[in-house]
Amino acid sequence: MKTKKLFLLATFLFFMGSQVVSSQSKTGDLPVFDFSKDYPQTKMRLQEIADIEYVPLETTDDILLSGMASLSAVTDKYILVHEFQRGDIFVFDRKTGKLYSHFNHKGSSGMEYTWIKNGTLLDEKKEEIYVCSQYIFVYSLKGEYRRTLKINGFGHGMKILNFDDESLLIYDDVTIVPGREKETTKDPYRLVSKKDGSLISVLDIHFSKRYSNAIIQKDGNMYRPYQFSYLHNMHYGQDLVIMDISSDTLFLLSPNKGLTPILTRKPSVHASEPRNIWTPFFTIDKFIQFGTFLLDFNSKGGGPMPTFMYDFKTGEISKLSILDAELGVKPWGSLDEWGPGSTPSIAKNMAAEMIQASSMIEAYQKKRLVGNGNEVAKKLVEDDNPVVRILKFK
Repeated sequence: MKTKKLFLLATFLFFMGSQVVSSQSKTGDLPVFDFSKDYPQTKMRLQEIADIEYVPLETTDDILLSGMASLSAVTDKYILVHEFQRGDIFVFDRKTGKLYSHFNHKGSSGMEYTWIKNGTLLDEKKEEIYVCSQYIFVYSLKGEYRRTLKINGFGHGMKILNFDDESLLIYDDVTIVPGREKETTKDPYRLVSKKDGSLISVLDIHFSKRYSNAIIQKDGNMYRPYQFSYLHNMHYGQDLVIMDISSDTLFLLSPNKGLTPILTRKPSVHASEPRNIWTPFFTIDKFIQFGTFLLDFNSKGGGPMPTFMYDFKTGEISKLSILDAELGVKPWGSLDEWGPGSTPSIAKNMAAEMIQASSMIEAYQKKRLVGNGNEVAKKLVEDDNPVVRILKFK
């Protein structure tokens, strides 16, 4: 990857600064999502709106993924998977699923991580892997240590996303540890350098009041967090969707176009307690799918999450059900709803997820698979590693 010259970087920073808008600014004539409205229902079949490809991940005695394996990225050349507790990192060939490299640098030296707290990132152009632990450790694809970005990943919660060739986007969570609440920043989005971790800019998304998806509960002499797990931000190709819990506006962040407001909501997230929250599922050029739920820490939770679609072309909003005719068939024959089981970094208009070998074998036996699914599934045994299902939306 070619390195940008200094004057180009300065131009980029000026451009970013001139394009971003405050989350508290007027949103003009943005379309509005009304939490109280009964929207019409739209149903789609996954196999009709996306081309499907299956990539079986190589299985040997030395290459066995646990149920905790996480799919981090799918690029033109590679598939990145990590085990956050064990510390294993696997790079597979995108076309064949054969292992390209495997390393584990879990340890206590200055070039090792304690565990993979905040995920892994893949920069295919630089052929680098970013392991987000107590700091951000940068390795080659083969696991050779390159450098450490001294960004404290254990001091408080954070999310780290790959933004562009030169920078990472860091989102700082609300601090809920008793006595440390004042450490919560009102400007939680910042860009840092991939080269040395230095601050490039703080995005102009300011929240006078922030809310958390977690609370602290006392258990004897110990405190432990109780939280709802959901996304604030997610990849849309190289762009990022920002659907913050504390914001009434959905933004699209682009390296080229800066920060653009897309959709607003009513009533305001600040209007009532417990709060109605929105969370992004996935985004393609045609629409964004998102869900809503009540952030009620006194409830037992559970049950399906209502999901909606905002159509970028028409501006219309509807309830959305995407039905899976391959892997979402219920025992009585009806189709279950599909939702992305993971949110790896991947090109625009694509999604990817890991499917257990047993599910593939069952779908094959019942003649449900499409694309190259049958060729892949007929070679599988129950104990094989998962298969990566790659969806390319039409």
